Amino acid sequence: MKRFLILLFSLFSIFTYGANSINEAEVNKYIRQKLDRDKTITFTTKLNQTNNTLEGYSDEGVLCAITPLDKQPDMIRLLQIKSIISEKNGKLKPVYEIRTNDNQLLVRSEYDLNKPINIFETELFIAYFDGEVPFNSNIENLIKSINSIKTEINYLDTNTKGYQTYVINHKTNKIRIEDKTIGSPVVTNFNIKTLNGTREFYSNSGKLIISHPLKNGVPHGEFKGYDDGKLLVKATLVNGEFSGVVTQYNKDGSIEKTYDAKDFDFPNVLKITIF
Repeated sequence: MKRFLILLFSLFSIFTYGANSINEAEVNKYIRQKLDRDKTITFTTKLNQTNNTLEGYSDEGVLCAITPLDKQPDMIRLLQIKSIISEKNGKLKPVYEIRTNDNQLLVRSEYDLNKPINIFETELFIAYFDGEVPFNSNIENLIKSINSIKTEINYLDTNTKGYQTYVINHKTNKIRIEDKTIGSPVVTNFNIKTLNGTREFYSNSGKLIISHPLKNGVPHGEFKGYDDGKLLVKATLVNGEFSGVVTQYNKDGSIEKTYDAKDFDFPNVLKITIF
């Protein structure tokens, strides 16, 4: 499911970054005019067997993207789904949905903006906070334009739901990210530019399991693990890796044992699945 979820979110770029023989400016202009006129636009994909490409079309039959499958073979799965942008609540409250061809909802993202943006570019916004791309002027503009993004994911194979939220506080230059797409719920609070802050993992019942600082977006500093609200483990993270001595505690707060970080198997010690 994780692999397919990543594929679903790649729809944010298929119509722009994935295009290799269309005019991106003209496509963006067309999408903007279509939304201004009809308040909604639907994209579907077709397989071009002649040149082994995936073609993305609007509901008016306008070609918006061409993706070579020899370079991105997993994109063939996009034939199973369609995507919809709606601005029925206004340009500052757009909604983006990904649905199966029989109309079952897979992903729904609700945006709260302070100025209109090309929502396909929010893939770049998310990639920055995932540590995949450096800060640049495009990301800065997106951050200034976005108040929040709230995404709900429906896992049809397990009949469960996940979510992601990004909420920006423009006064403090901080962002709060909540993620329950894979494993335990995770809450990240950090400075937008430095990516310094904290990350916390919770059980499904809402109890804190793990907390640690972030430096430049990487786990760095004192790691704490909890069991039913009680400190269970204390360790040190250095650039994302455990280092030094790990201390494990009894429920009364006394030390149970200490051991070298290289022997620390934290998922088993804390009895959780994080990833």
